[in-house]
Amino acid sequence: MLILGVVLAIVGLLASIFVDKGDIISRLFGLVFALGFGLIGGGLGSLYKIKRIEKIPGKSKQIEIEYKDERNELIRDKANAKAGDISNWFVLLIAYICIIMGYPTWLVFLILGVFLLKYILWILLINKYNKEF
Repeated sequence: MLILGVVLAIVGLLASIFVDKGDIISRLFGLVFALGFGLIGGGLGSLYKIKRIEKIPGKSKQIEIEYKDERNELIRDKANAKAGDISNWFVLLIAYICIIMGYPTWLVFLILGVFLLKYILWILLINKYNKEF
């Protein structure tokens, strides 16, 4: 992740220097640059976490056991579900704000499409898990 971040940041930076400003491709390379730095930050954070865990004997095995524990899986699943519900309401709020502020209709429909996609996936996953359990 860290190496990919460095590559993307360098490519984005060099391309944004040599591409005409204001062009959509220039914006794309700016996004690549930002994505690269995001990956660099995530990679450095992961490396720091791994190095700290390696210093404590038996800690990595304990973390692995806790991660696979059924109770902790249930807690993570419940937290993910609640976060998804809350995020869904924020998506609707953003759509309403876009309507009030007069943003283009296609953008509002795109946001509402994300809202509907969540519910379609929810129904499909419920049907899948009902068959499995």
